[in-house]
This record gives sequence, C-alpha cells and structure tokens, in this order.
Amino acid sequence: MTFEFDSEGFLTDRRGALEAEIDGAHRELFARARQINRDCHDLLFAADIRNRDVQHLLIAPLFVRALEHYQATLILLGTGLIAPARVLLRATVEAVFTTRAVAADEKALTAFINADLHWRRKMIKKAQQHDHTNLEELREAITPALIENLEKQIKTSGAKPLKVEDLSRLAGMHEWYTTHYALLSKATHTSVRELESYLSLDDAGEVRSLTYAPSMEEIPHLVLTAAHCILLGAAAFAGTFELDFQAKGSAHVKFVEAGFRSLNEE
Repeated sequence: MTFEFDSEGFLTDRRGALEAEIDGAHRELFARARQINRDCHDLLFAADIRNRDVQHLLIAPLFVRALEHYQATLILLGTGLIAPARVLLRATVEAVFTTRAVAADEKALTAFINADLHWRRKMIKKAQQHDHTNLEELREAITPALIENLEKQIKTSGAKPLKVEDLSRLAGMHEWYTTHYALLSKATHTSVRELESYLSLDDAGEVRSLTYAPSMEEIPHLVLTAAHCILLGAAAFAGTFELDFQAKGSAHVKFVEAGFRSLNEE
C-alpha cells in the first residue's frame, strides 16, 4: 500500500483517501479491535471498586490508561501514522505490564507505590540543579522538611526504583519485554534503522526521495499485537474484580491467534 502526500504531510485534506484505503484493506481486523475495546469498557464499568481497597484503586485507573493507549494506537494505525502508533503501542504494553503486576500480588503493589518516592526525589534533585521555568513551581514547594520527610519514607519503606523489565517479570510477561517491547522501543528512541524506512532507494542504493508512511504492511501485525496485549490486561482486571470475561476473552484470543497464523503463512 503506497500513498503520496503533498507539502502538508499527514495534515493534508487528502488524508481521508488514505484512511479509506486502510479501512477497506483491514475492515474486519479493525472491527474486531473495536469490539475488543467495547468489551473491555463493559468489563471496566461492571467492576465494583471498593474505596478502601488499594489494589482496586490502582488497577482501575491503570486499566483505563492502558485502554487509552490502545484506542490511540488504533486511531493512529487507521490514519496511517505507523511510527507514532508503534510508540503508543509500546506505552500500551508498559501499562499492561503494570496492571498485571499490581494485580499479581501485594508485594508488587507495594513496590509500585513505593517506587514513586524515588521518582519524587529525582524530580526534586532536577529542580534544584536546573533553572528550567517548568520546574519553578516545584522549586518553590521544596523545603528542608519536605526533603527530610521524603528521605525518611524511602528509608522506612525500603523503596527501590522499579524498572519496566521488573514490571514485566512481575506481570508474567517477560517474553513480551524481550520481544515486542524491545522492538517497539526503536520507534520511541528513533534509532538509525527506524530512519532508514523514510528513504526511498534505487537499485544502486542511492536515495531517490523521502517517503511518508513506509510501513503500511505492518498494520495487521500491530493491530493484532495491540489486541492481544489489551486482552492480557483485561484478564488481569477481570480476575481482580471477580468478573466473568472468560468466554469473550477466549473468543477474541482465538481470533488474534488465527490472525497471526495467517500473517505467518503469507
């Protein structure tokens, strides 16, 4: 699938033609991805969130965050913005890591909460070391008592930084970290290999032109990966709130697995 843009890139009024072409090529796939989104929202709003249950109060917004990233990924893929979609898919994966880790056991939940203490100390140090205007409000709030109290909390709780890889292990998704997450990180950090895809080369390897949206063939794989990921998050959410998602989840997973098999056979 190829599409030539004018000088406005993806902000062109001709964008609708590309969206129509993508929808026509992958209508069933996007329809199922949207159905998964609806079923996940039905699950979300069926949950009885207990106000005094810390796990409930964390997992609910974590799953909302994962769903936001999932929806944004689908929207961008549907408009042909492949590289930004991969960045958001990475964010979806990370949000699901966290959702599943917090759902796994109380130690993971405590580690996640306490890790915020390290983040706060890190931001305080940045505010003290730099004169950036966007850190001015934080600098004004910093007092010796605030720092002393924060250090005491870190020491008392035994808080440690929590890396994404740690979360993936706690979530039972370390394989995702070493495969999907690692590959998607290339888009986030704009590696050399990522940039090559924007160059149109001739047979001699000479640059002919720059090209937009060079990886349209990735769309099915990325949609299926996003769907698989959010279903893993939904399973953890359903388990925490004791909701029945087994039948719907299994049907969606079978669709995703069949989709991957079809891609591998092409």
